[in-house]
Amino acid sequence: MTPTEHAPHYLSLPDARTVTTQAVRAAGHALDNALREQTMMCLTADPGVGKTFTLHTLCQQRPTLSALRLLPRPQARPNDLRHSLHHALDLPGDPPQDAGICDDYLRHALEQPPRLLAVDEAHQLSASCIEYLRYLHDDPVPQVTILLLASRPRLKALRSQPALLSRVTTWHHMEPLAADEVFTVLPRFHPLWQNTHHNTLARLDDMWAHGNLRRWAALTHQLQAHLRRRPDQSPEPTALLRRLHPTLAPSA
Repeated sequence: MTPTEHAPHYLSLPDARTVTTQAVRAAGHALDNALREQTMMCLTADPGVGKTFTLHTLCQQRPTLSALRLLPRPQARPNDLRHSLHHALDLPGDPPQDAGICDDYLRHALEQPPRLLAVDEAHQLSASCIEYLRYLHDDPVPQVTILLLASRPRLKALRSQPALLSRVTTWHHMEPLAADEVFTVLPRFHPLWQNTHHNTLARLDDMWAHGNLRRWAALTHQLQAHLRRRPDQSPEPTALLRRLHPTLAPSA
């Protein structure tokens, strides 16, 4: 395991590594099945578990995969998706103003090679944008697998769309790190945790992180800040927690 350059870790942690967890492997298996069938898949997780980071990781692990990643603004219109796709495909010039002409360009560009079209924060999509994705999915010309990333608390917004319910073949939910997985993942995620006692990791996970990688990144950030100030003094777990949430760890 080596550090991944430019990995989109939360807070851009120096020396953070990309670790293929059980959840990432399971998501990769589900994605490979969707790619073989060129179908629609929805990847969900609680905030901070790592949906977007998992997408980056899976794409890095599949260097031959042609992936288009879209992050539409809330309540985007179909024209917004058209324009985003036009730029993601690196097509020349500005997107045509006429929707039909623009769609013809996009259909031709998406014909080859087969691509993954990943839409982050898909729970924010309007009904008209979901209809547009349905159009791309049902059209026999574009060779696309559509991956929707959504926060589990907002999943109801997607499940309420009839156009998706009959087309999404996989609703894959990512779980946070299991309690025992924390002991193996954290030392590989960042060298600052390599010599940390299991009891300390378990206490931090139980009181704050709960297997959530974004929270572990925040803890790592606080640990780095402490060691910059006091390089010869290892912090107590309560000291780290007080900086993140004062009510979690009362003063000693």
